[in-house]
Amino acid sequence: MAMHYGSGFCGVCASQRKVERQGPNHILHLLLTVFTGGLWVIFWILLSIQPGAWRCSQCGSVDVRNVH
Repeated sequence: MAMHYGSGFCGVCASQRKVERQGPNHILHLLLTVFTGGLWVIFWILLSIQPGAWRCSQCGSVDVRNVH
């Protein structure tokens, strides 16, 4: 999985923290698309549209706001 990083306010820690979320592994999805003759591209697009939730890197909470 690809990791995306940013900065956001953690509601549990009550401070600005480094936040992260998982995104799709584009290399894996490219290989699956090639091996399935292009059929996997539908799933790849759906997974790319809906990335994972932002999590605080300190406590792991998903109560994160104002990510930039």
